[in-house]
Amino acid sequence: MAVLQEIEPKEVFHFFEEICNIPHGSKNLEQISNYLVSFAQDRQLEVICDGELNVIIKAPASKGYEDMEPVILQGHMDMVAVKEDDCDIDMANEGLRLKTDGEYIWADGTSLGGDDGIAVAYILALLDSKDIPHPPLEVIITTNEEIGMIGATALDLSGLNGKKMINIDNEEEGVFITSCAGGATFHSELPIKRESRSGIECKIEVSGLQGGHSGEMIKHERGNADILCARALYEAMENTELYIKELNGGAADNAIPFAATATVIVSESNLAKIKDSIAKTDRNVKDELGTKDPNAAVTLTEIGEATADCLDKVSAEKMVKMIVSMPNGVLAMSADVEGLVETSVNIGIVCTSEDKAVVVQSLRSSVGSSKEHLKNRLKIVAEAFGASTYITGDYPGWKYRRESGLRDHMVSVYKEMYGKEPTLEAIHAGLECGIISSKIEGLDCISIGPDMADIHSTKEKLSVKSSKNVWEYLKAVLGKR
Repeated sequence: MAVLQEIEPKEVFHFFEEICNIPHGSKNLEQISNYLVSFAQDRQLEVICDGELNVIIKAPASKGYEDMEPVILQGHMDMVAVKEDDCDIDMANEGLRLKTDGEYIWADGTSLGGDDGIAVAYILALLDSKDIPHPPLEVIITTNEEIGMIGATALDLSGLNGKKMINIDNEEEGVFITSCAGGATFHSELPIKRESRSGIECKIEVSGLQGGHSGEMIKHERGNADILCARALYEAMENTELYIKELNGGAADNAIPFAATATVIVSESNLAKIKDSIAKTDRNVKDELGTKDPNAAVTLTEIGEATADCLDKVSAEKMVKMIVSMPNGVLAMSADVEGLVETSVNIGIVCTSEDKAVVVQSLRSSVGSSKEHLKNRLKIVAEAFGASTYITGDYPGWKYRRESGLRDHMVSVYKEMYGKEPTLEAIHAGLECGIISSKIEGLDCISIGPDMADIHSTKEKLSVKSSKNVWEYLKAVLGKR
């Protein structure tokens, strides 16, 4: 039995649950893309799927709206797929286990993917309806937005006629996003050498952190598990001798990592010293984070005697020092918009393989020159330790439009429905509006969405009431001539 079948609006949550039943983490999008293509073909709608699996669907206007100009509706099909350590779901091959109390929807043990599954559900419900009035619709559903807006970058939009676009990738009802920061994903790869070491194998673990979206939540200065794990290693290495077998943390560059683990080999004579060092780091981290991340913990667990290929001393020192030295968090606040982060960077992924250590960071800035300077800073730090670097998913910011017919229309409809004006806001998070605006000359766009909490984390929740409100509002915007 469907979990959401009695939740209103039923037409939206029907499709949301269908989407959640299909694995659709970034880079694992063939099934969801095929589903969207089949959806359009079954309804005899014009559909295009490109080499990046982006899907474009065109729907004719409803009766009486044929003379209106097209409206573009846009969202992305991928989600940040993260799960709790004890969750047994294979997110590459299994759907989510949805839960609801009638007020919120979440997924058991994993992220929900409300960002941006709710946008796709809204769009499918609109396209499926026979009685919702609307102008001609041009739908853009992109791929791999969460790992650098790869799909949007590859889009060919030459076949579209619309000049007004509603992006449905915001997480706060009543807030209209009118501009956003640009960003990029920065990769550092450090060559490592290994040598066989014997002793007591131990697991150093950072846990209990809240994580969250690195654009929306970076200003709250939550703990970064990758950095804290590297810090614990560095402080232990300053006090005693240990050998690092592996270091892994984080699932996406644009998600603040909430857990990280290092496996090390230590001699029995040094075991007490490393335990003392980790306990000290744990106390300091708890004190420093306080109410920002009240459940933060740095722990050590003995596994047993083992022999393993570990990083040699030089490689281990370079890796740990490079991670600890990397800038992270809020680097500058806007001088023009109170409370807006201007420039930031997030270490989202750290991992080791047989011959290299990889660090992946998400950098953002609403000032182009600051973004370029930050790229240079990261390059300088990485190369100082012998790492090679490259950049993916470099996307432009979305500049505020002083005159916007779409914004005026949407504000007017909102005031009619709710008796108050919406909040117009610039954000530090990245949206595909900047890339799409660079491909469609004169594009007028706004970003909206329902209330969501803790996106990109296992605590993610989607508000049922807000989802219904935004659905009614979206229909009103499209239906009002």
